[in-house]
Amino acid sequence: MTGVTCHINARSEGGPRYDPKQTDRERHAFDNLILMCARHSKLIDSEPNRFTADWLREIKAEHAREGPIELPESDAHKAELLLKNYRSIYISAGGHVMVDSPGAIQADRAVIMNQKKSVQILPPRGSLASDLSKRNYVKHLIDRYHEFASQQPGRKFSFAAIYAEITKRFGAKWDLIPLHLFEDLASFLQHRIDRTMIGGMNRGKGNPNYSTYDEFCQKYEGKR
Repeated sequence: MTGVTCHINARSEGGPRYDPKQTDRERHAFDNLILMCARHSKLIDSEPNRFTADWLREIKAEHAREGPIELPESDAHKAELLLKNYRSIYISAGGHVMVDSPGAIQADRAVIMNQKKSVQILPPRGSLASDLSKRNYVKHLIDRYHEFASQQPGRKFSFAAIYAEITKRFGAKWDLIPLHLFEDLASFLQHRIDRTMIGGMNRGKGNPNYSTYDEFCQKYEGKR
């Protein structure tokens, strides 16, 4: 990983987003630093009125809420499947790359090609994504929450917020949550929908805020 450590409020007077009230210690503290790629480090400093200090701190906090920067089990599974589909290996003689050690061929360069035009990645067994009906119902609830919450006046809305809450509460990305937690996840989302302003108004009028799982399956899949 490569990146540029940037100051949110500039470290020198006259710099972008410079805050004269900050002490030198505050200017170089972790809270005033953000990691950017080389391109965007220049972009945010070229338009400080657009990329404000508050906005940069918000995206830094939002990124931190998404969880640790490490390869999760689900992505490791995908990587393993992709590697298994590499079939043709061409070695140019030289002497640094080793294939099938011990007794390996050594070369300066190895070109790995996949003979298949596409690779299908199946969802992990036992996850919500492995049951299409339940996955689609949960997505229906998430979309309904976004629909209601985005229309709530006087409240700053973020589409990513509910996904972050799900990950924090259930310990996994929404569609990788174990199937046995489906009812808990659905109940959590239904409760969040009911708590929105529009959800409360609907309940007061006796109007449903969302389909039940059985209703959803019957309506969209002709099941149950």
